[in-house]
Amino acid sequence: MPLLELNHVKKAFGSLLALEDIELSVNKGEVLGIVGPNGSGKTTLLNVISGYYHPSGGEILYKGRKIGGLRPDQIARMGIIRTFQQNIVYWDTVTLENVYRTCYLMAKTNYWQSFFNTPDWVKENKELWAKASEIVQLFGLGDFSFSLAQGLPHGKQRSLGLAMALAADPDVLLLDEPLAGMDASEMEVVLGNIRKIIERGVTVMLVEHNIKTVLSLCPRIIVLNFGHKIADGSGQEVLKRQDVIEAYLGVE
Repeated sequence: MPLLELNHVKKAFGSLLALEDIELSVNKGEVLGIVGPNGSGKTTLLNVISGYYHPSGGEILYKGRKIGGLRPDQIARMGIIRTFQQNIVYWDTVTLENVYRTCYLMAKTNYWQSFFNTPDWVKENKELWAKASEIVQLFGLGDFSFSLAQGLPHGKQRSLGLAMALAADPDVLLLDEPLAGMDASEMEVVLGNIRKIIERGVTVMLVEHNIKTVLSLCPRIIVLNFGHKIADGSGQEVLKRQDVIEAYLGVE
């Protein structure tokens, strides 16, 4: 059974159909690239899967359970985590605490246990700080542990966003243009951090305009155009298709 499955999914905004009849299955541990020209529906697809948009039709199954229509926080707690094109962090908080706060998405203790400082909360709180510190070091942010997020360079903010995503213990990670606005050196660092996530067995769905990057990371690629899935296969197979070439370059 696929980990994630979309059956005839569509999303309409009034008379505009942003996604139409999307059929897609993703297996555990897979790294799937999602490409297409601007306005093809790539970000909308991630928004529908993660609950930021409710599908207008069809069904979304995660581990065999229907999730279409659930809130984003409910879907996140089930293990589907997403990042955004913008840097989404706690701007007035230091790097380490940004990651620590995200660890609490999967915490077993609750507010009242923390309020009364129960032994279970004390134990788990210590474990979460240790987990946050480990992830900060893993992503090369150790020297910035006590730097405010708002003062970090753009590439470090991107790496922080990835660190926060990993701290939420994702089974599926939806990455929306994680390399946007970076120079070559920043891209190399962030790509390395994405590979660290993949090496941990996290299922990844990557939206990215840089085709070379997608080919380097993703054994399988789907192509969207005007809300339709027009291709699905290996990168070399997909990019040779005439309909894909026409979607990117147009026709005479």
